[in-house]
Amino acid sequence: MSFIRYAAAALLATATMAQAETLRFASFEPPQAYVTKNVLTAWAEDVSKASEGTLDVKMFAGGTLGRAPDQQLKLVEDGVADLAWVIPGYSPGRFVEGSVAELPFLVPDSTAGSKAMWKMYEDGIFANDYNKFKLIGVVVSAPNFIASTKKITEPEDLNGVNFRGPGPVLLTALKAVGAVPIGGITGANLADSISRGLVEGTLTEWTAGETFRVTEVANNYLMAPLGATPMLVLMNKARYDALPEKAKAAIDQYSGAAFSERFGRIFDENMVAARKRAEDRKATITEVDAEAAARWEAAVRPATDAWIAETPNGQQIYDAMKAALAAAK
Repeated sequence: MSFIRYAAAALLATATMAQAETLRFASFEPPQAYVTKNVLTAWAEDVSKASEGTLDVKMFAGGTLGRAPDQQLKLVEDGVADLAWVIPGYSPGRFVEGSVAELPFLVPDSTAGSKAMWKMYEDGIFANDYNKFKLIGVVVSAPNFIASTKKITEPEDLNGVNFRGPGPVLLTALKAVGAVPIGGITGANLADSISRGLVEGTLTEWTAGETFRVTEVANNYLMAPLGATPMLVLMNKARYDALPEKAKAAIDQYSGAAFSERFGRIFDENMVAARKRAEDRKATITEVDAEAAARWEAAVRPATDAWIAETPNGQQIYDAMKAALAAAK
């Protein structure tokens, strides 16, 4: 009798596995990168478990489905990947509304910023290209600060300096302070570009700094909040629509507001830990007091003014984002 029960259980398990649909989740980051390991992979495992055997979400990290960060969006559009970790700054013009998060001195941290970003989508303020996908998460990093090979304390210290920005708005902010803004350098090439002197530093935050080895080549940090980096987890909409209801329910359970809350909390926890690691390495970390912050904010204000003027409904989006951030805090 025990053999019969064992055989029946084995047959049921085999049948369940056969019914599970595999979803391919692409990340250009290496599998040990903080976000890919602690957020994306954990999400995939939770969704698979909650799907009651209908889904097997597999991570394809390290660019195994496509290495270029600017091609992740196309992987989802073409169905090469079912889901992908996407940095909108690598696809200028596609997710314009969400680039509001890049504006300097706006987003205080990933927790409030990520909650606000989902609120903006939920309220229909972020639309256009977002609605072409099943949106798993729309989140932001903690604010980017200055990481450089030489000490920088005032806006004029960047005058004429080649400096990398991770998105169009951040590049505009760099131009506003007189730097030579350098775009097109992906995270994978960033440390090498700094080491070779192609740029003297970058706008970044601790998580990206460690993932892409910036903290190994730049030892000077100025903690001015010069704009966050918007980030997305997108799913091919047709693929989602074709899934059984249990699979959809599992995805929905861990997406949207739940994803934003989880992402922001985990991201900000790492910001504290990563900064401590930088302090232990005797990195030069310069805080900005109220007077210095006012000088930096005034210096980069043209980037905010230009974004509002050049973005359709720019003032409305900016005001809504400030209100969403205030509510999130």
